[in-house]
Amino acid sequence: MFTFVYLSFGTTPILAAKKRVWGKTVVTTTTRNNPLAISARLTGWKQYLSLSFRGVASTKEISYELSYDSNGIGQQAGGMVNVADGNVTKNLFLGTCSHNACVSHKNVSNVRLKVAYLTTGGQNITKNYKVKY
Repeated sequence: MFTFVYLSFGTTPILAAKKRVWGKTVVTTTTRNNPLAISARLTGWKQYLSLSFRGVASTKEISYELSYDSNGIGQQAGGMVNVADGNVTKNLFLGTCSHNACVSHKNVSNVRLKVAYLTTGGQNITKNYKVKY
């Protein structure tokens, strides 16, 4: 499927086609001892990383950190999951926002996700993932 963008330079319009690329699930983890499942999916023409946390009730706390390079400059975003909210999905924007105007980062590479959580049994677990961009 193609999305057509009309550009105009002077009086002659130019037609450009940009191929639509759909994201796919790239990270999934689950074990018998810990039913917490984490999945990450690039969405919105790879402008967002959608993180899903399932089995949250088996944990006491969850934190996550996303790091990546944009034009060779390191970028980071992170946060916490409120365990009381149950299963949640977080959408992390790969860009910057100021005064309600957002610009996505270009030339994104080296996308990494770090998830740390404390199980109800008191075990601290840290998982590191490389997300295919």
